[in-house]
Amino acid sequence: MNHIPTIQDIAQTRSLLVVSDFDGTIAGFSKDPYQVPINQKSLKAIKDMSRLADTRVVILSGRHLEGLAQVLDLGAYDITTVGSHGSEDSSRPRSLTPEDREELDRIHTELERVIDGIEGAYVEVKPFHRVLHYIRVSDPDAIAGIQARASDVDTRDLKVTKGKNIIEYSVSRATKGSWLREHISRTEPTGVIFIGDDTTDEHGFEVLADVPTALTVKVGEGETAAKTRIDSIDDVGIMLEELAYERQQHVEAKALGL
Repeated sequence: MNHIPTIQDIAQTRSLLVVSDFDGTIAGFSKDPYQVPINQKSLKAIKDMSRLADTRVVILSGRHLEGLAQVLDLGAYDITTVGSHGSEDSSRPRSLTPEDREELDRIHTELERVIDGIEGAYVEVKPFHRVLHYIRVSDPDAIAGIQARASDVDTRDLKVTKGKNIIEYSVSRATKGSWLREHISRTEPTGVIFIGDDTTDEHGFEVLADVPTALTVKVGEGETAAKTRIDSIDDVGIMLEELAYERQQHVEAKALGL
C-alpha cells in the first residue's frame, strides 16, 4: 500500500492547498439549512491558515455561493469559496446561457409536480442547479413516493446527483473532482488535503487517489475512495486545529531559516 501522508507531512509541504466541504464537515445539519451549527474549532483553524504564507484555503460546497455566504461569514479572510460542486468559483465567475435557463425552468416545473401536496418537501433554486429537498418530510411512504416519481422525471442532459435527503439536477457538468483537478493543475500546490462527508465528495477523493502528496479524509460511515477516515464533525475540528498548529510552526521556522 502506498504511503498515506500524515498531518505533519502535509503541514511541512512547500505550498499547501487546504480544501474542505461545508455541510457535514465543518458544519452540522439542520432542517433549516440556514441555521446550521458551525464547528468553531474548524472555523478558527481555516481562518488562521488563510493568513499563513504559501497556504491556500478553499471551502468547496454543494451550496450555491449566495447561500453559503448567508451561513458562513468569512469577513476579510482570504478564503476562496466554491459553490454548486465546483460550478461557481468566487475567484472565477461564470454565467448561464439562455439554453441553461430554459432547461432549469423546465426541470423546476417537473420537480414541483413531484412534490405537489407533500408537506415539508421543496425545490431549492441555485444558479446552475435545482435541488429537490425532503429532509423535512417525516413520512417514509411519502419519501419513497418522492424518490419514485423523481426517477421518472425527464432529465435529458442534466447531471443528476443524489445526496443526503436531496436529489440535485444541474446544467453544469462540473464536480468537486473536476474543480480540484483544474485548480491543482493551474496552481500547482506541493501538498493537498481535502475533507468531505457526502457522495459528492467522492469525485474529489477519486481524483486525488493516486496523488502521493494528497491526503483525503472521509467524515463518517459509508464506502469511500478517501485515503483515511474520521468519525465526526468534532473530529474535523480537532484535525484542522492540529494542521493549523503544525503549519504555523513550519511557516515560522522557514521564515527564521531553521
